[in-house]
Amino acid sequence: MAACSPPKLLAPLLLLLLLLLLASPALARSRHVVAFRAPGLRPSSLLWDSAAQHFLVGSRGRPAVTSVSDAGVVEAVVSDPDLPADASLPSLALDPTRRRLLAVVAGPSPACLAAYDLRSPRPHRRLFLTPLPEPADPAAVAIDPAMGAAFVTSASGGVIWRVDLQGEASVFSRSEALSGGLAGIAHVRKGYLLAVQTATGNVIKVDAEDGKARAVLIGGKNGVAGAEAIAIRGDGSAAVVGGSAARIVTSDDGWGEAGVYDKLAVGGRAGGVAVREGRKVYVLIEEEVEGSSGKEEGGWGYRVEEMEWERDREGEWVVGLVLLGLGLAYFLYWRFQMGRLVKDMNKKRL
Repeated sequence: MAACSPPKLLAPLLLLLLLLLLASPALARSRHVVAFRAPGLRPSSLLWDSAAQHFLVGSRGRPAVTSVSDAGVVEAVVSDPDLPADASLPSLALDPTRRRLLAVVAGPSPACLAAYDLRSPRPHRRLFLTPLPEPADPAAVAIDPAMGAAFVTSASGGVIWRVDLQGEASVFSRSEALSGGLAGIAHVRKGYLLAVQTATGNVIKVDAEDGKARAVLIGGKNGVAGAEAIAIRGDGSAAVVGGSAARIVTSDDGWGEAGVYDKLAVGGRAGGVAVREGRKVYVLIEEEVEGSSGKEEGGWGYRVEEMEWERDREGEWVVGLVLLGLGLAYFLYWRFQMGRLVKDMNKKRL
């Protein structure tokens, strides 16, 4: 008598194959890198638009926003003819609920915040253009997705502005912790903001209701050197980039204190950071094109690069090995059970 028929073999073998397929992405996955050229734009900040499935890039060279596909195709998303030619849109925030794009408008006086309707045809229609309340050097913007309010940092003024859904702007915070100016800012779902200071490296926690702010103690130090941009991952950790480095910073006590979970050199100058699918961190990196002086039009190249964190890889390997172990254990158990079944059947025949 045959040990077992093909149909009986099929179920455990299919299960083992499924476990192998689940384990394979954790055991071997290539890093995602998108290279592109953007003459004259001087790309700065970076966002991931999950609805449109492309990256959004701010510009320090023109009043424009571009999209970058996974294949490196660059297209104009916003090109605002009403803004002065010397204006720029260096920092962006995405309101996914209302499909709005918020953009800091730098260059003209006074500095402004603009909002664009991503549901309108390209180049997207502008919803409002709001002057900020006082002479300032705006740096970055973050959005509260629940309320729709935007928060804009000042690079030198020690202030954060708030712009509501209707485009009304007001001073939100003048806390002493903001002195020296701020760079990047991000909204955290638990009701506060995290901002970074390039000069000090401080990470600043700001209450999203009353504007009270204080520096976060990181690993016994005052901050992370050269911090320029920040984005929040789905697990609540923060990706902080600046200069030639990217870091993951985590906190277990609501950002009273924090620690550097992992750090990577980026091989160029990091100009922006975005989180994709809740966990993947992508960094906008500027580098001089080989054979170019960097001063000519198009002398700089850019890439959007996925960060491959060593500690995350360790976790992925553990998951993969556990899945493989479970699959092998199930298969051996099934073989043992089938062997016993065959012996019992042979005894009955005898």
